[in-house]
Amino acid sequence: MHLWRIDMRCFKPTTNEIWLPAVLITAAICVPLPGAAQAQGTAVLDEIIVTAQKREQSLQDVPASVSAISGDSINDYLGSGENIRALAGRVPSLQVESSNGRTQPRFYLRGLGNPDFDVNANQPVAMVFDEISLENNVLRSLPLFDIKRIEVVKGPQGTLFGRNTNAGIVKIDSVRPSFERNGYARVGYGSRDTIMFEFAAGNQISEGVAARISLKYQERDDWIDNTVNGPGDDFGAYDEFAYRLQFLFEPSDTFTGLVKLHGFSQGGSHPQLFYANAIEVGSAGVRPGFDEEIATNDGGSSMDLDHFGAAVNLEWHIGDRTFTSITGYDTLENFQRADVDGGLLSSDLADIGKLGIQVFFNVETGDGLDDHYQFTQEFRLSSQLDRLFYQVGLYYFNEEIDVRTVNYDSGTPSLPVGQDNAIQQTTSAAIFGQVEYSVNDAFAVTVGLRYSSEDKDLETIPGPGSFAPPATIAVDDDFFNWDIAFTYHTSDEWSWFGRIANGSRGPVTLGRFGFTSSAETETSTSVEFGFKGTLLGGRARWNGAVYAFQNDDQQLIATGGAANINQLLNADRVNGSGFETDFEILVTDNLLLMTNLSYNNTEIDDPMLRDDLCGSTPSCTGLDPVAGTRMTFFGLVTEVFIDGNPLPRTPEWLFNFMLQYTVPLEDGSLYFNTDWNYRSESNIFLHESIEFVADERWLGGIRVGYRNGEENMDFAIVGRNITNEIVIDGAINFANLMGIVNEPAFWGVEFRYSF
Repeated sequence: MHLWRIDMRCFKPTTNEIWLPAVLITAAICVPLPGAAQAQGTAVLDEIIVTAQKREQSLQDVPASVSAISGDSINDYLGSGENIRALAGRVPSLQVESSNGRTQPRFYLRGLGNPDFDVNANQPVAMVFDEISLENNVLRSLPLFDIKRIEVVKGPQGTLFGRNTNAGIVKIDSVRPSFERNGYARVGYGSRDTIMFEFAAGNQISEGVAARISLKYQERDDWIDNTVNGPGDDFGAYDEFAYRLQFLFEPSDTFTGLVKLHGFSQGGSHPQLFYANAIEVGSAGVRPGFDEEIATNDGGSSMDLDHFGAAVNLEWHIGDRTFTSITGYDTLENFQRADVDGGLLSSDLADIGKLGIQVFFNVETGDGLDDHYQFTQEFRLSSQLDRLFYQVGLYYFNEEIDVRTVNYDSGTPSLPVGQDNAIQQTTSAAIFGQVEYSVNDAFAVTVGLRYSSEDKDLETIPGPGSFAPPATIAVDDDFFNWDIAFTYHTSDEWSWFGRIANGSRGPVTLGRFGFTSSAETETSTSVEFGFKGTLLGGRARWNGAVYAFQNDDQQLIATGGAANINQLLNADRVNGSGFETDFEILVTDNLLLMTNLSYNNTEIDDPMLRDDLCGSTPSCTGLDPVAGTRMTFFGLVTEVFIDGNPLPRTPEWLFNFMLQYTVPLEDGSLYFNTDWNYRSESNIFLHESIEFVADERWLGGIRVGYRNGEENMDFAIVGRNITNEIVIDGAINFANLMGIVNEPAFWGVEFRYSF
């Protein structure tokens, strides 16, 4: 939720007015407060400037579906101990989830994503942070703070952003240094002894040089009682620290340089808590008697992550041309360990299906990156020539990772009994270009093309206690991506766009506990049409789009089933379609409403494609046609046909609305903000069953506060999941009817001082 603020940009003022902007998902607005004289009904929504096409443009001029979330709104969503998953549903078609707690978030756009929990999984939604694409999911665990804007660009973005962007991108821009002194300090305290502190400050440090430092620290105490260890809180604690140091160089009008050093660390008592048999046979959702504050884990648990990164962004202006160089380097180490079955081991048949009990065997594993290295380099030349804009570029990506997977014995949870390593190297190079031609002042056409070449090598190395043989996989591919789009302005208030685009997810390899698999390149082709309109003299905005796509050789991940392993598959085809709309209106000068809605339908189109039915004890109630059985290392496995099923973790309906109301006072203002987010149910796995369903849910938030007249101090009471709705968010299907749930209600207080 956004707070009414005066220290942000204001537009279209009239005389003798004090203006107060409210940034809401896609816009900032200026709101008049009482003064010596003021005109009524003059507040308007501000023009939205985005960089979705690697240049600053008005959102009205971008021929694609783009949503932007302001820095203030991001602060509101993440200020109560939340992480990046809190962005789910805040813009149309965006879903975010994880089975690793605060780490390894997985993004979904328009129903396309990848539920693979492996640390070397490829995603079809790219995350671009300060112009650097963060490939590995663990890199995407970074805490968000001191953020200027997040842009969500939907549909294939293969031309400008390249590999693994066939569903879209989540583009995050931090606040850059400026030559004027500014910053803030922010503290918060809330439920489960959650403590948060943020600080940022920037200023000119010498002629032509400015700097900015940004810090965030957050921690939470244990709040879950693991009854296996007796009474007392044993799980749920975490601590995070992140920093960002930036230097901006502007020695002349023709050159700008930005150097950034950044990093973060995370630790805690449990990466993700698993609850054994949280679901009952024959029903969906948490079972009666379930309590998220009670666990029965008989294994060890921990998480540790350390990251360091650097980036250099150089820009030369030579006449009407701009040359840009962007260099990125990131490295990290991490390891996570958990009692994956989520229960206390029992050998009694009568305990099958009981809450908190796992029968016959235990599953305790750990995964992490012993070593990780990512290097990216982009060179780009762009120019605006009368009605023609063009940009051309070269891109290089290199990543090396060393994955360690450890199995633990249930009788001695502190001792590993089996270990496997997988070493993977990926290189990718591309050349790309885009041209936009304005036929006249109302109509413009954009064409883009990219050629990519990619190589990926995987080697699995059995460690002590491993039963798997060594193996190697080498895959490579060359592919073209393209897009053609138009924008047509029928008036100053209305524009229409259409776009047909192609994107690719390059070949992938996977090795877990010595089991290797690979999948060939996935190709997406999408068509969309939409509109962007301003209504009521600028007091309202309405955007919408319809789309359809076809994915050939869709990369799918079959998770679990027979055991704690993943298997890569290629579906012949996946089809999808849907619509998106967002609407916001300044109802009065002090009341703002924003809402968005999206419908995303996906369907697997491959009559012969099979998935393993859950191998849990008790078994789930399968809803797919049985294809047969096969004998595996882990025993007899039932296979089912999944043709016609939706993609997993992709709810059809997402809905969000937000209300902001301000009460002007003689010296300051009171404000009341509330937001509510709806998600419909979805399959957790490729196969369908009654039990393994991510529940539909309504999550509500509230923020009530006071801001002083100078607008530099803010005190607020905040709440998240204020109805304390607990639902199934995820599961594992090879041990028991285990469930992963969302966090309970959070209440806290926050104070912010800006300067």
